[in-house]
Amino acid sequence: MFFQSSIMVNAWSVLVLVTVLLLSCTQDLSRRVRDYETTYNTHDVERLMAFYADDIRFEITGVWVKRGKEAVRGLAEWDKATNMHMTISDIKVSGDTASFRLVETNDWWKLAGMGEAYYEPCVMIFRSGLIAELRATMTQESLDAYARVWPSIMSWASDHRSEELAELLPGGEFVYGEETARKWIILLQEWRDAQMQ
Repeated sequence: MFFQSSIMVNAWSVLVLVTVLLLSCTQDLSRRVRDYETTYNTHDVERLMAFYADDIRFEITGVWVKRGKEAVRGLAEWDKATNMHMTISDIKVSGDTASFRLVETNDWWKLAGMGEAYYEPCVMIFRSGLIAELRATMTQESLDAYARVWPSIMSWASDHRSEELAELLPGGEFVYGEETARKWIILLQEWRDAQMQ
C-alpha cells in the first residue's frame, strides 16, 4: 500500500513539474513574440537582427521566400523606411512554435490606398531562442485589395516612370532595402496625385 501511494505521489509530482515547465516555455515564447513586435515597431534594425538565427527562412506564403540574415535585413530596412507598424494578436504556442495573427500598416500600403494588410496565420519556429523560420500568410481579403490596385500602379509607372520602375523591379521582383523603399514612396505619391487629377 505504501509503495502504491509513493508511486502515485511521484507520478503526481512529475505531472505537476511537466505542466509547470510547459507553461513556462509557453510564456517565454509568447513574451519573445511580444518583444519581437515591440522591437519591430521601434525600427531598430540592429536589435531586430538579434532575434533571428543566421539561417533564418522568412516567407510570405505564395509570394516570396528570403533566406539568411542579410536578406531579412533588407526587409527590416524597407519596413523602417516605409514606417511599418505591426500589431500581433491571438498568440498560441506549441513546443518551439508560436502562431498568431498580424495586422501591418505602412506608408506603401496607405499610398496604394489599401491601409492595412492582414496575415493569418503567422508562424514562428524557434531554435535555441532565435527565430529560425517565419511564415506569414496574407488573407484573401488583403490579396484581393492588392490585386485591385497593383495593375493601376504598374500601368501608370510603365507610362510615366519606366526607368524608375525598371530599377525598382528588376526581373519583375521587388528589391528590398531602405533606398528602394524611399523611391517606391516617391513613385506611389506621384501615382496617387495623378489619380486625384
